[in-house]
Amino acid sequence: MWINYLDQALLLAALAVSVNLLVGYAGQVSVAHAAFAGVGGYTVCFLAGEHRWPYLASLALAVLIATAFGVVIGLIALGLAQEFLILMTLAFSLGIIGVFATFDSLGGVMGITGVDGLRLFGVALDSPSDWLIPSAAVLALVYAVCRRLGESPFGRVLKGIREDTVATRALGKNTFGYKIGIFAITSGLAGLVGGVYSGWLGQATPSAFGFPLAMTVFAMVIVGGSANLTGSIVAGVALTMIEPALREGLGVQSTQAALLQVVLYGVLLVLVMIVRPQGLFPERSRQPVAPAAGPAESRARVSPRLDLAGEAPGRVPYGETDVVLRAEGLSKSFGGITAAKDIGLELRRGTITALVGPNGAGKTTAFNLLTGTIVPDAGSVLLNGTELVGMRPDRIVRAGLVRTFQDVRLLDRLTCLENVMLAVPGQPGERLDRLFVPGRSVSRADREVAEQAMRWLEFVGLADQAGTAADALSYGQSKLVSLARALATRADVLLLDEPASGVDAAWVDTMLSMVAAVRDEGRTVCLVEHNLDVVRELSDHTCFMELGEITASGTLAELTGSARLAEAYFGAQ
Repeated sequence: MWINYLDQALLLAALAVSVNLLVGYAGQVSVAHAAFAGVGGYTVCFLAGEHRWPYLASLALAVLIATAFGVVIGLIALGLAQEFLILMTLAFSLGIIGVFATFDSLGGVMGITGVDGLRLFGVALDSPSDWLIPSAAVLALVYAVCRRLGESPFGRVLKGIREDTVATRALGKNTFGYKIGIFAITSGLAGLVGGVYSGWLGQATPSAFGFPLAMTVFAMVIVGGSANLTGSIVAGVALTMIEPALREGLGVQSTQAALLQVVLYGVLLVLVMIVRPQGLFPERSRQPVAPAAGPAESRARVSPRLDLAGEAPGRVPYGETDVVLRAEGLSKSFGGITAAKDIGLELRRGTITALVGPNGAGKTTAFNLLTGTIVPDAGSVLLNGTELVGMRPDRIVRAGLVRTFQDVRLLDRLTCLENVMLAVPGQPGERLDRLFVPGRSVSRADREVAEQAMRWLEFVGLADQAGTAADALSYGQSKLVSLARALATRADVLLLDEPASGVDAAWVDTMLSMVAAVRDEGRTVCLVEHNLDVVRELSDHTCFMELGEITASGTLAELTGSARLAEAYFGAQ
């Protein structure tokens, strides 16, 4: 009897591990994975039980079908807000269980029962002890796959999506593609677990894969710890063994033990959420440790042209440099409100252009239009001759245009080093086709990425905060990490949204020197800023924006000399 429960515990732990990868790492709360397990279970029982297919072939097809279901449901649901994702996956779960119970070929409400005679690699699977090795093997396989995905650059992107999808996409990551990928992979793993689970049960029934199973698995994830796969295994085994412990250890009747198990689940969940909301085994940061370098060394290695310790190279006058980005006729309306009207903007190589104007003038909207966050109703944006309008925001970043945010949007539960590492482009470990190739190429590349990220943190003076969680930083430090993260993308053009806003005087000078150094190494900067002292210190060219239009441009001295602009804006500074 104990071996039978151990089989069940291993399989439920495997299902909890796959769900934790989706929920704990990627932050995508789905209640459909019990139903995906049901798809796998019904496939195996229908093919191997009813039509005598080889068990291994039935399992393989079960994984493929469950993965296909995951792709379809993911395409429909993952573009929605989190609350709608939960509702959509719940609807799918109830719907698929209803389909199982409807068709006579799938056994109707009784399901497919009496499945026996299964063999795996020539070994008969007739008794609970026969299923112990397959169950353990499935858990080991699921754990290995999920750990490889979660504790890798791919997993770092998933954590970025969990923390802030918009910020992660603004670093050049195709967040929707990652969501679809991880949803499909975990659906396939759930199908594998379901196929073995039904084989162990000898049946596939609607009640076996219903909503109670989904809640049981969620309890295992929550109790074990979000984004901790080992915790899911421990909680999965422990929670499953409650019922036999009540029956055999305390002599509780079978029906009472099942009910008491549910009560204990609820009590344990409440206690965990109150006393230890991170779970019994909290998430751990596992970024590679980059070797520390001294300030002079780090600055020399950031870029062959960047040397803050020396004299800034002589700058070419503003009008004589090449135009890197040209926006023409950008317009956007929301209903009857015009947020942007015929915006025209030129950014020249190796210069800083400031965008100033009163609150509500449309400055951040202009950044949103340039970066593809908002699709314009009309207009064109050319970056080095490439049209950006209609391009996805992540592709725009990879083309060479990156932005920061007024509200910073660091990824709070990631360390400073992980925040910056996420921004480094072209990481092999972010690609599934490279992640599972034998060898150490991915780990070597990740160490190199860590070294690059550390050099950018040293550049902004925060190397000593590399292992600090982003939510523990001061506001000024957060702004500097945000700048380091943008620089790590290697984009030619940086759009900085109020880099000095809200920063105390101790950090303003540091921020100014960093932005000036970026300009001096040949990158192009456009900044939105209300502090005119900052604009006066940094800008080579200034544009004034009001009511969604750029109505004047020139040097700051020329704009402040305008009587109309002085009365409308500058005079109030």
